[in-house]
Amino acid sequence: MKFYCGIDLSARDCHVCVIDEQLQILVQQKLRNELPKIVQLLEPYKANLKIVVESTFNWYWLIDGLQAAGFDVVLAHTLGLYLITGAKVKTDRRDAYSLAKLLLVGAVPAAYIYPVETRPVRDLLRRRARLVQVRAGEYGSLRRLLLRQGILSSKQQEIKTATEAELEQWFTHPLVRLHASQELQRIELYSEQIAELEKSILGLAKTERSYELLLKLPGVGQTIALTILYEVGELTRFTNVKVFSSYCRVVPGIAQSGNVSRRGRASKQGNHYLKAAFSQAAVHAVRCYPKVRRYYERQLKRKLRVSLKRSRSVRKKNKTRSITTRLNGWLQAATTS
Repeated sequence: MKFYCGIDLSARDCHVCVIDEQLQILVQQKLRNELPKIVQLLEPYKANLKIVVESTFNWYWLIDGLQAAGFDVVLAHTLGLYLITGAKVKTDRRDAYSLAKLLLVGAVPAAYIYPVETRPVRDLLRRRARLVQVRAGEYGSLRRLLLRQGILSSKQQEIKTATEAELEQWFTHPLVRLHASQELQRIELYSEQIAELEKSILGLAKTERSYELLLKLPGVGQTIALTILYEVGELTRFTNVKVFSSYCRVVPGIAQSGNVSRRGRASKQGNHYLKAAFSQAAVHAVRCYPKVRRYYERQLKRKLRVSLKRSRSVRKKNKTRSITTRLNGWLQAATTS
């Protein structure tokens, strides 16, 4: 007989539910987030047991630990679990049971379990992206502080290279100068951490052949290449380039009902890190590569009759989709060689 286990994972504890093929509950227990206790509880059913865990923020330790112990584990994508998230009565006990039932009928929306070996590199890249955003916020805060004092002459590039001496020229009040000085200190700290992360990650990526291929793409520099390389993971999980482009969020959605069909519908399904990387690559390619620029201008002429807002969306997705199509072919060749 086969057994199915649903684990509703929280920050400090989890609820474990094991059922059989007749939906009979064999185990229904709440445990602390301690791997040995969970493994011990599930050990009697291990030979014929399949486990599903919802993709919460802290799933790493549980999925990795259960797989290392020899269990068959599925990571459920939260977006497809409306049976649980949209339920009128929602408890940990019910959620664990619902996960087990979905696993039994084969209706679990499986999420990708990123390889544990390169997962820290990907997470560091995401941390770098977050630090860049925070640093940009500090630049903006300093810029607004200048405007608040009526200083309009300083350009954006001048703010990025501002010094303490320049702050004394810009601000006369000591408290305002202290505010600006702390902004500069935070910017300097973020810049140092970003540079350190880039240096560490770049040293690992230089040994990857796929990284060298990525750098040949128009508009792709070192940081964008690193993001694409470690966000994609195993390329074999994509059946074709259409699936890959959809995952990268560079193709327009569609809303169809009856005889009415509308394209261009936005969706947040997919990897927003890859979307940002390919969007930046498309902008750089148009700016720096004449051939890509000519393609972009042809797209402009074709979309003259389309509304400006929709036209911009379609053009941007066309540029990024062409890049992802070439990338998919190159990486497929690299993985098969």
